[in-house]
Amino acid sequence: KSYKHALFPRLIASTFPSKMSATTRPKGDGRRIAAPAPSRENSTNYATAMTTTVIVGCGIFLRSLVGMHSPSGYGDDHSGGAAYGGDFEAQRHWMEITYHLPISEWYTHDPEYWGLDYPPLTAYVSYACGWLSHVLVGPESVALGASRGYEQRDHLALLRSTVLVLDVAVYFTAVLAIAGRLAPDGAGRRALVLLALCQPAVVLIDHGHFQYNTVALGLALWSFYCVTAEGPFGRTCVVGAVLFSLALNFKQMTLYFAPAIFAYLLGRCAGAHTWAGAASRFVALGSAVLATFAALWWPFYVYPDAQMGGTGSVLHVLRRQFPFARGLFEGKVANLWCALDVRPVDVRARIPAALHAPLALAATLLLLAPACVSLYAAGRGADARTASRHRNCLRALLWGASAAGLSFFLASFQVHEKSVLMPLAPLSLLCHDLPGFVAWFSVVAAWTLWPLMQQDKLQLAYFSVLTIFQILLHGTEGGATLAPKDSMAVWEKIGGPSQTLCTLIKVGSFATMILLHVVQATVPPPARLPDVYPVLWSVVGCGCLCCAWFVTTYVSVTQFRSVAVSPSVKKKKNQ
Repeated sequence: KSYKHALFPRLIASTFPSKMSATTRPKGDGRRIAAPAPSRENSTNYATAMTTTVIVGCGIFLRSLVGMHSPSGYGDDHSGGAAYGGDFEAQRHWMEITYHLPISEWYTHDPEYWGLDYPPLTAYVSYACGWLSHVLVGPESVALGASRGYEQRDHLALLRSTVLVLDVAVYFTAVLAIAGRLAPDGAGRRALVLLALCQPAVVLIDHGHFQYNTVALGLALWSFYCVTAEGPFGRTCVVGAVLFSLALNFKQMTLYFAPAIFAYLLGRCAGAHTWAGAASRFVALGSAVLATFAALWWPFYVYPDAQMGGTGSVLHVLRRQFPFARGLFEGKVANLWCALDVRPVDVRARIPAALHAPLALAATLLLLAPACVSLYAAGRGADARTASRHRNCLRALLWGASAAGLSFFLASFQVHEKSVLMPLAPLSLLCHDLPGFVAWFSVVAAWTLWPLMQQDKLQLAYFSVLTIFQILLHGTEGGATLAPKDSMAVWEKIGGPSQTLCTLIKVGSFATMILLHVVQATVPPPARLPDVYPVLWSVVGCGCLCCAWFVTTYVSVTQFRSVAVSPSVKKKKNQ
């Protein structure tokens, strides 16, 4: 009787407090006492957690659906040279050589057949994935030499799973952490997470085309989160520097963010109250970066190639990651150099090849400069211990990183179409600043990937993901949270161009993108211009991304250049 009337009801009450009424909770002697009603705050937190879990589940489900399509080069769909297949075979081959060969041969083994050309952390992850494939699928899946072109479905499912697990572990967690700081309220946070996790371009590249970009992107986002967090410098900025070093060592494409985070951290060092404090901060950051790089690169020095030696092996690994011999660009990408390489401009033919790299560097630095100056100012004012100040610093770094990513994509040397993910990842977390612009850029980024989607036979996935993204954006609570906030009105408040001009650009670009899809589907290219559609995609996409660069740079400069100034100082200046 004691168990029945005392223990069991208390267990139920403690487990499901919302189910107990105010008069059904008995004491040990059988008398009933009033049970406290569940607080509204607890109910709200529970609902927010459940909704966030559903949104995360939607992101995983969407990735799983896209992953059911064949990856890049599957069945040797677009073999144009000596190597079989595409990026899927490249990633599988790296698992094969890292699992079987000594570390001294990882970057020298048969470079003509998908030679390893990513940084060391990617090589270590490839080794781990190769071990998993050897154990779970079978030795034949990563047999050295004999496994080339291995495309069994169980092996494909395993590799798709590794992409998904790493995506959830690194990228999803970074998005949730940043959303928790930028959007403290439940509805706003859910809208932000929804938009960031269901980005069409991210889903199509990593889970359709097949790559591990979200690992590098997630590490970069985690570094942004840490360097702008409240707390001691060593616990925030130094940890953030280590995370960004890991991102650089996973994929060299994260160099796009390096000037932005360097400018911000340099401002943090300059913001110290004394020269000694500034010097100690700089030394702490430098030591953390050097230690991280040393830990990842040291094995290539200790176990070198017999002919190259320790230093030569390290330099060879570095050269493999930056193939300047390939020229200014290879495919049709939506950047300035591809768009200007059409008649009558023909920029690549008119400028000597020896000047291509210096010209690209100069143009990139010119586009980078405004956002980096703004980030330096934001970093100098980040020592103020207020939550709003650190939140604004995070926003400033995300805007600046987006501007830096677009600067590199538009003007740097050897740009790939997949590099559009660099500005997209931080920008997708800024939907509460300019929701209309972020939604527009999300579509533009995916649209520029269309030639690659055709090559990979992912047309169905492309249109399906874009449709699902629009439904989620406009037909759910997250979309309702974003839609009423007119981004053009916000744009006018910060002194941007007129609303009419912004509307014309937005509507005109959407109309042009749809028109090009229709024309390509109905009108075959002329025989003398077989590449006319990829060229049109490059030119139109470049125009849209130039507009996006202007917006991100303008917002970064006008909104965050005064983050370093305290509200009282700004008030005195206004007076």
